[in-house]
Amino acid sequence: MKRADTLKSALGLALVMLLCYFFQSAVFSRLRIFGAAPLLLPLAAVAAGLLGSSGWGGAFGLVGGILCDAAMGGGGILFTAALTVMGFFAGFLGDFVMARGFPSFLLLGLGSLLLCAAMQMFRLLVFDGAALWPLVRTGLKQTAASLLFLLPLYFCVRRALRSWRRCRERNFH
Repeated sequence: MKRADTLKSALGLALVMLLCYFFQSAVFSRLRIFGAAPLLLPLAAVAAGLLGSSGWGGAFGLVGGILCDAAMGGGGILFTAALTVMGFFAGFLGDFVMARGFPSFLLLGLGSLLLCAAMQMFRLLVFDGAALWPLVRTGLKQTAASLLFLLPLYFCVRRALRSWRRCRERNFH
C-alpha cells in the first residue's frame, strides 16, 4: 500500500511540475504579468519540500531546476543546483523547524523567488556592468508576478502529496 501511495504522489507531483514547466516556458514567456515572466518551478520545488519531506524537495527541486534551466534557454546549471538546495532546505525546515502550512510556504516561496531574482541579476550586475535599479525593479516585478500563483500551487502540490502524507501518518501512529 505504501509503494502505491508513494507512486501516486510522485506521479501527481510530476504532473504539477510538467504543468508549471509548460506555463513558465510556453505561456508566460509570451504573456507577461507586470511586465515580467513569472517563475513557477521554484515555488513548486519549495512546496514539494515543505509539504513532503527533504527527499521530496531535493528530488523535485532537481527536476524543477533542470526544467527551469531548459525554460530559461541558458546552457548552465544554475537553477538545477539552486532549486535542489532550496527544495531540500524547505523540506528540512518543514520536517524540523516550520509548520507545514500556507504561512510557512508564503515565507519560503517569497525567499526562494527573491533568491532566484538575485541569481539572475548577479551576472548582469557584476560581469556586464548593468545598472542596479532596473535589475532590482525587474526582479521585484518577477517576484510579484510569481506570487500570484502561490495559492494555486500550494493546493496543487498539497493535493498531489495527500495520499503519501496519509500513509506516512498511519505508519507513525
